Amino acid sequence: MVLIRDFTIGDHAEVVKLWQSVKGVCNCEKCMFLDTEEQIARFLERNPGLSQIAVENGVLIGTILVGHDGRTGFIYRLTVLEEFRNCGIATQLVQKAIEVLKDEGITNVKAFVLNDNLGGNAFWEKVGFEVSTRAMTRECTISIDN
Repeated sequence: MVLIRDFTIGDHAEVVKLWQSVKGVCNCEKCMFLDTEEQIARFLERNPGLSQIAVENGVLIGTILVGHDGRTGFIYRLTVLEEFRNCGIATQLVQKAIEVLKDEGITNVKAFVLNDNLGGNAFWEKVGFEVSTRAMTRECTISIDN
């Protein structure tokens, strides 16, 4: 039986370990910086009750990191262990994400997926997410001096 529950900061170490072990999840240096306990705690505090994890028999098998800016919802890091794929777990996590975003009054949702993650992109298409051709994502890293 799979349990879907809120992602709490107490799950951080196990979640990051999962992210680092799954192909298709960004494991570059920049992502590792964003995955620190401090960064994830800040994200979860800003978006209480939105991110979820999937657990079976006490083992973490999936995650979804979810937030919003008051207008648009954003899904990051949908991850399911390889041996639990095609069992509906990712779909359950996405449905839960949409449900909690809807409860927050959010009606537009974007999912971030690496371009070369073919399986991930196929999944998102299957669950009704379209490729956006209206905008391109650009990014820069801000250096924070301590």
